Amino acid sequence: QQHSSARNAFHAHSERSALSVLSALSTLRRLVAAMDGSVRELDVLCARLDRLAESLTSAKPLGAQREEQIASEAVQVIQRIGESIAWAYGQRQQPGLGEAFAQPFVDRRLRDRLKALLADARGMRRDVHSRVAAQVLQTIHILLQATPADSMLFCNLTAGWYLNDVVATRLDFRDNEDLLPLWMTVVKDIATMLNKENLMLFFDPSSPTPFPIFTEAVRFYHHPVSQVRTHVQALSLEIFFKLQDEDVWTEPIFQLVLQESGSFFTHVCCLLREFWLMSDVAFRAGNKRDLRSALYIQNDILMYINDVFACDIPRLSEVLREKLLRVAIAPVLLRSAVLQRPSAGSRGWSEGQVDVLSPVLAFYLLHDLLATLRSSAVFEAVAALLLRSELPEDALRLVAASPPRTPSQYFVIQASWGGTAQPGPFDQGDVASPDEVLYAMPALPLVAALRAHGRGSFAGACARNWSLDALEEWLRSLDHGTERAGLAPLLLASCARLLMALREGGEVLDVAVAERVGSALSQALSIHHQLQWSTLAVAFRTLQELAAAADVPVGRARHVLVPPLRERVLNPLATELLHMLRRHGGDVQEAWVREFQEQWAQRQSSLWELPTQMRQRELLEQNATPELPGAVEGRTKCIRVLLGAWRFSAALPSAEGGSPQSSLGGLEAEAARRAMPGLGDEEGDESSRYQPGVPVYIGKINRVRCLARGLRGGTEEEALYLLPMKATLVLVRPDDLKPFWAVPVVSETLRSMHFKFGAENAPALANIAPHAAHAEERTLSLEVPAPRSPALSSAPGLGGGGVDRLAHTLGSPASVLAGGVAAAGAGHDRMAMSVPAVPMLSQVAGVPLEASTLSLVFSDERRHRVACKILAQARQAVYLSLLDGLGAFLDEVASG
Repeated sequence: QQHSSARNAFHAHSERSALSVLSALSTLRRLVAAMDGSVRELDVLCARLDRLAESLTSAKPLGAQREEQIASEAVQVIQRIGESIAWAYGQRQQPGLGEAFAQPFVDRRLRDRLKALLADARGMRRDVHSRVAAQVLQTIHILLQATPADSMLFCNLTAGWYLNDVVATRLDFRDNEDLLPLWMTVVKDIATMLNKENLMLFFDPSSPTPFPIFTEAVRFYHHPVSQVRTHVQALSLEIFFKLQDEDVWTEPIFQLVLQESGSFFTHVCCLLREFWLMSDVAFRAGNKRDLRSALYIQNDILMYINDVFACDIPRLSEVLREKLLRVAIAPVLLRSAVLQRPSAGSRGWSEGQVDVLSPVLAFYLLHDLLATLRSSAVFEAVAALLLRSELPEDALRLVAASPPRTPSQYFVIQASWGGTAQPGPFDQGDVASPDEVLYAMPALPLVAALRAHGRGSFAGACARNWSLDALEEWLRSLDHGTERAGLAPLLLASCARLLMALREGGEVLDVAVAERVGSALSQALSIHHQLQWSTLAVAFRTLQELAAAADVPVGRARHVLVPPLRERVLNPLATELLHMLRRHGGDVQEAWVREFQEQWAQRQSSLWELPTQMRQRELLEQNATPELPGAVEGRTKCIRVLLGAWRFSAALPSAEGGSPQSSLGGLEAEAARRAMPGLGDEEGDESSRYQPGVPVYIGKINRVRCLARGLRGGTEEEALYLLPMKATLVLVRPDDLKPFWAVPVVSETLRSMHFKFGAENAPALANIAPHAAHAEERTLSLEVPAPRSPALSSAPGLGGGGVDRLAHTLGSPASVLAGGVAAAGAGHDRMAMSVPAVPMLSQVAGVPLEASTLSLVFSDERRHRVACKILAQARQAVYLSLLDGLGAFLDEVASG
């Protein structure tokens, strides 16, 4: 019976398995039949397209209506074929489906039909051919994206330089605005698939256009549509990246790209200077919208140039550098600045010179270029053209002569997409020279000539560099007028970046040039009352870079730059400030002390930064110099200029020895080395001894108990003890572990505080005076800017509590008070006397700092008077010391 059951189960399972197999075979038959049907349908479509393409490309004439009907049907069929094949290759669960769908396309050689439709040897109507060509390009793009690299169709499309022929086909882009972007997309698809192994498959040396993927695409860089320009940038960079391998540099394809890059980079630089001219027109007309747009596009071109340099292909970078210098920078930017120097009127140059930019815009564009590019060779060349006392005559002619004309081929290409050739002011150069001369590289590149001249190995003729004369004249003309026009900060920032480039390139600035530029900068600082601090800050930074570039051997910068700075800035300014200090007294002198210590505490590295590109653009658009946030004026600005010049001079090393310190780090080291004038040792000693949170032995020192309010972000209060100090405010709590030890909770310098003496009503002081709950509450309020104590910030406070071992010391009179005042006798209230005024110190550099307010509440009037006396006497002593130190410092600087 068991055997029979097992046999029946086996037969049932066999029947179910057989049914499953039959069901699967039936489903497979349906799928195969459906696939066969789909492939047959696609084959019918391919055959139909073959006949339609034959009709459109044969020499047999067609009427306009018939041609329109055939072309419309051909567009639909091409679209269906491309979408069907792309869909089939996308069915990953059926690997062979794509190959089956592609078979009719390959068998009927439809790729050649598509190419014939693009070429249009017969001559369809322009609008009809434009529609057909757009669909052909879109279908090729879809097939390249959808087909795997190892598929039959992909091999069919890439064999025999077929894609080269597609790209090289000259199309008319005037009637269909989508045609050129489609063509560019196909070219970008091809450029993306390039690699070291297949690169030669797209290079046909026997063709008139061996590498059209590059040579045809770059022709459209100066197209007015930004998307087209972006496509050209992307695909050209793709090709450049594929040519980074040194093994390729000897191949014919690299030589072709290098040769074509001469014309391509020439067109790039011509387009760049066109946008410079557009910016100038908008700037002169006050059209901020057009100005902003032109400045954005020219910066985008500079970013592309930067990307080409980043490819790190030396010969390619050399071509781009040469074109950038000879076509754009030297004959446009530098020439505009040099020819329109302040004395240009007497030399015959007028404001309406058509082939030069306005000086403000020229210096803005120069600064933008220096801030954007990362080519040290370009920077060195520009710095040499402006900062050498003499130059090769060929280099001088670049700055003096009109810009080289735009090549004729530039306008021929424009006409091919419907543009109109409109030669501008930069196209008045040598019209007799053919385009080949404009595209060719000179026998001695400009960068190489300038480097040879810098090493003293240049064999050609040299002459005085009148560009340096113009730069010096511009620097000496800085005043309120040039600042309001926005020129002053642009000029100074450009000079600073050029000096940085010179130093980073290892070139030592000539001593005569350093003297001329240093004298001009000292003159600008001497008229600080006419200039805003934003301009003076850039002047200081430029002076800093000048010192770094000229300090070889060590000590030369000090010898060259300090004398004019002392003569024009330090001595006169210190004498003026000293006279003003002695003429006034009382509150004015207190304000002097406050302002001096505020400016002394400033870090020069935060004051002398070069303006950002965004701020420079805002400056240019506003046609004025906006002041920096927190700017200073009047006496405060005078003090800041004096301290900046003094620290700069003190940081420069002498010739006797020492390492160069002419960087901003050297200034900070010098500032940290020397304490502020008039500041005694007591502040440093007390601050180091009484550190917040660190227990310290205080013995039986006198102290005054109070309730401190406003701790830890103003949310807490605590019973603390005020210790009498000479230069600091110290509030402590008793140490729980050691008698006569305390833990400082607040430790702040007195010279930076603002005191408010008075009384206020508050809840009973039960924690301080349990037996005087109804006594009048006395309060001393303090404002502490930038506190160092954690208890005065929002951070978690210090823990505390425990037994109060200091309370018993308050009953007896104090024997020694702050400032060394001894007790006169028992019973004498030595604290009940007048309190001197205390200067307010709540701001730094004109900008309100994040200050904390602390209130000390006392249980009776006597404690209140004692605390006020302790703090006021100590603060007055600190103030008088600072005032004496300030006078001595100014006298020292004024006497040289």
